[in-house]
Amino acid sequence: MADEPTRRTIAGLTCAEWNPGGETTVLALHGLTSTSEVWSRLAAALPGARVVAPDLPGRGGSAHVIAGPGLAGHAAAVIALADDLGLRDVTVVGHSMGAFLAPLVARSLGDRVRRIVLADGGISPDPSPLLRKPVVRTIFRVQAAVLGRRWRSADALVDAIEGKAVRGRPELRPMVVEWAAYLLDEHGKARLDRRRLVADGADTLAGEPTLGAVRDLSAPVHLLAASHGAHDGSAAFLSDAALSRAAALVPRLTSERVDANHVTLLANPKLAAAVR
Repeated sequence: MADEPTRRTIAGLTCAEWNPGGETTVLALHGLTSTSEVWSRLAAALPGARVVAPDLPGRGGSAHVIAGPGLAGHAAAVIALADDLGLRDVTVVGHSMGAFLAPLVARSLGDRVRRIVLADGGISPDPSPLLRKPVVRTIFRVQAAVLGRRWRSADALVDAIEGKAVRGRPELRPMVVEWAAYLLDEHGKARLDRRRLVADGADTLAGEPTLGAVRDLSAPVHLLAASHGAHDGSAAFLSDAALSRAAALVPRLTSERVDANHVTLLANPKLAAAVR
């Protein structure tokens, strides 16, 4: 794992930074119920890169930060952070919700972007009745209610939420426990704005697609699609047909299928290779 990051408040957001003297800069955007902590494995694999990762509004150290609604609100907050840090020549990488956010951030950064890497998100999945906004909201209200419990430990949270994802990779469990430990406050409550989580879930999965935001940029776009969904026994979130539709929308987009699930993809060497 990487050394502990430096955390400070930038443009109102709690921001983690690894390898501050790195020759290149990676701006890393986490998923719906995650925080900056999920990027520790990537930072360890990129010792020559400065990795900057905010806790997005409504999560972790930014749990009480007020931002505009949906992905557009997150993008405005991230751009303010990038401007305050003077980030240039940036690789933007996003996972899950962060992959849907990344194109909006990249469009605003414009020629400051070197490369865009999307990890199991960022493109429209296959149409499904489950992706209608009322259904998505209901699903995430249930998840928010579960996450809103008081947890006796980070291990207990992992057992209930992410344990199945790493059941076949026990060596990755300590990494996921560290994510959970950072998410929890001193009272064992997840530092999450539950209303924001539900609204963001609906905007991410049932809102306007965001990939078209990078259609006119020159920076290369690479997508890593996990072979499995939430755990190794589940179907992929993004089908081959979804990848083909995305390539038709943004012809310079390249993609690869990675033998991982939605969670373990964050520790897969292919993610670091794509960012590198």
